[in-house]
Amino acid sequence: MSGFTHFHTVFSGADMTTIPGENATKPLLQDHEGTSNDVEHGDWIGDKEKFSRTSCSPSTTKLELLESFDDGPVGVLQSDAQTVLNIVNLYVGVGLLSLGYAFRLGGWISLVVLTAVSYIFAHSAKLICWSFDKVPRSMVQSYPNLGTTAMGKLGHWMVMVMALAEFFGASCMCLIIVWQSIEMLLRSEILCLGSMCLSSRHAVIIGSTVIMLPAIWIRTFSRLTSISFSGVMSSLLLTAVVVISCAADPNREAIHDTSSLFHESVNWEHLPIGAGILVVSLSGHAGLPSMRRSMKNPQNFEHCLNVAFTLMFLLYATMGSISYFYFGGALKVLVTANLNEASGVTGFVLLSLGKLRITINEAVTVLVAMSAYSTIPALIYVIAELIMDMIYGTTSSHQQNRSPGAADLIARTIVMGLAYMVAILAYNVLGSVESTVGGVCSVSVSLLLPSLFYYKLYKEELSASKKAAVLGMCLFGVVCLVGIATINVLELANIILVCE
Repeated sequence: MSGFTHFHTVFSGADMTTIPGENATKPLLQDHEGTSNDVEHGDWIGDKEKFSRTSCSPSTTKLELLESFDDGPVGVLQSDAQTVLNIVNLYVGVGLLSLGYAFRLGGWISLVVLTAVSYIFAHSAKLICWSFDKVPRSMVQSYPNLGTTAMGKLGHWMVMVMALAEFFGASCMCLIIVWQSIEMLLRSEILCLGSMCLSSRHAVIIGSTVIMLPAIWIRTFSRLTSISFSGVMSSLLLTAVVVISCAADPNREAIHDTSSLFHESVNWEHLPIGAGILVVSLSGHAGLPSMRRSMKNPQNFEHCLNVAFTLMFLLYATMGSISYFYFGGALKVLVTANLNEASGVTGFVLLSLGKLRITINEAVTVLVAMSAYSTIPALIYVIAELIMDMIYGTTSSHQQNRSPGAADLIARTIVMGLAYMVAILAYNVLGSVESTVGGVCSVSVSLLLPSLFYYKLYKEELSASKKAAVLGMCLFGVVCLVGIATINVLELANIILVCE
């Protein structure tokens, strides 16, 4: 899922600037043809300059990246290493849980698809940052304003609509992951309180509402730190557990499902659905410009992008290939379901206190649920903010004069209610939900729109070959969007027919 929450930093219209230094007169991206801002503008306060607070420590969570734009203490500019870690943190998330399932859908060719998609999305990440160099200094450096600069009101609304759809889809995905993870931990399918009995699924959904409402009613991100959780750490731990499970049981003796021995080189029928899931893990581009502005040496940002996307590719390739090799055709949408049912680490006790026994698979499942849960309030917050921005406007004066009030809380509650309704309906088709969000929303926001905006802004400065390359990326984005969306609609239609 990757880096959905950090989009708020460029949608919210926060003024993010840097302190001019010895590198201020150098191009931000020296090998890029076209204009670049020589000096980042800033708001001067006395003898000091107000600058971005996105320069976070290596352990920064997605939520902390968001809250860094609330009123609070000013931070310091980040190093190249911190930038790489924060980019990885921006992208890596709960989407990692379904990478093995994506490989199962498409077969081993999914590794080739992952390689190609990683390269293309790494390049589109550079395009969106270069495009921001064309946004006038008088305008707030936001993604909607980039759309306005490139394509007028049409570009502005394209960004707003697709971003809303992506955030909403991400919130539904996270809700389903939380519910399914908790349901895995319950030992009974029926839970009773006195004479009232509920299925474990219904009990989890109702119980989650009780703990979710207070979180979405918190007025600012600076108060969400207590429920934040590092998605990267849980993702790395999950990958390590899958690797250890495979190493501890190379002959799959712990897996009783014989379909674990089944592997395909390619499955053309389901490959588009798997590709959509892969794309989800590589989306989050709109958060990149603010990271570049917060660097000590912004001219090194392109190198940081290359390193970060290489690390993400290695992590995704490891998780996808090893989980597919070990679980094979038995892989479920969430690999944690396989770890809980039967694997080389299932039942291994981490902690025992009397009758309380915590196994490694249960600990990982709890970790995943906490990571997904901590993301939901931020997503709901951002969706409500976008809706309120549509109502009040996105100019700096509106942003500065408007503070969270009853309307914001009502908007968040309504958004969460709608997300609950969709998530309940899509509970058993999480894979299709992930693929649709990735194939339609993520492709639009992180590939199609960056390529289109870049072409519109730089078409007079590009050579014929580079024009063709950028237009090729736009065409690739359209093909992915239409193809993946069509396949998912047909797949969902088949599922509905079977259920009936």
